[in-house]
Amino acid sequence: MPQITNKEERGALRIDALGLFLAGLINTFLALFVAAIILGPGTSAGQPDLLQRSGWIAANTLRWQAGWFFWFAVTLSFAWSFYALGRHLDNSRPWPAMAMGVAVIAAAVDIVGVLVNLKLLPELAQALANAAAGQDPALPVVFQAMESFANGLVNVAAFGLYTFAGLLLLPAIFATKSYPRWLAWLGTAEWGIAALATVLLVVAPVVATGPLLVSFALYAPWVWGSALWLLRCKP
Repeated sequence: MPQITNKEERGALRIDALGLFLAGLINTFLALFVAAIILGPGTSAGQPDLLQRSGWIAANTLRWQAGWFFWFAVTLSFAWSFYALGRHLDNSRPWPAMAMGVAVIAAAVDIVGVLVNLKLLPELAQALANAAAGQDPALPVVFQAMESFANGLVNVAAFGLYTFAGLLLLPAIFATKSYPRWLAWLGTAEWGIAALATVLLVVAPVVATGPLLVSFALYAPWVWGSALWLLRCKP
């Protein structure tokens, strides 16, 4: 029976390590590609003119929806990474459990924003495309309001909650003796910069891009290093 238990534990470790690897791949590389290339022309960052980007969404609805459908993988892999790592850390204090709970809340907020982008914005964009110029001045206002709402959920609220979850993991990370110190400090840098980016997204969005990109760049090495720790070093 102990052999079966050990085999099951090793299998669980491999699944958690795979989850961390996928989270790094999806959130650092694939998410940036989808955001910039697939969705870019329909976002305010890629096209400042509201009518032009709503027209692009109306003309490329399947592409837009495919990009946002992929975002479910981004959301779920990000949330899963907190569970995959947190349950192997020092659980003598409640920090890992709190981090996992906050990550679940973040995923729920994220999914609401994704659904607004996936379903509501294409419908509003199509309504704008079908309406004669100036026929309904309320439509552009509604479109922009829903766009801002979705952006606030996905890029500010959910990201901020994920960042808070990451900060909650840090005490348990440093309390776990087998966890490499350099990796713990890398995680500190990752979530510290993400916290700065969250504040800037609220008070000065124009200058938030730099810290955001740095936090994205640090995320993959951190979770991949954690995956290797699970596979090679964890007792």
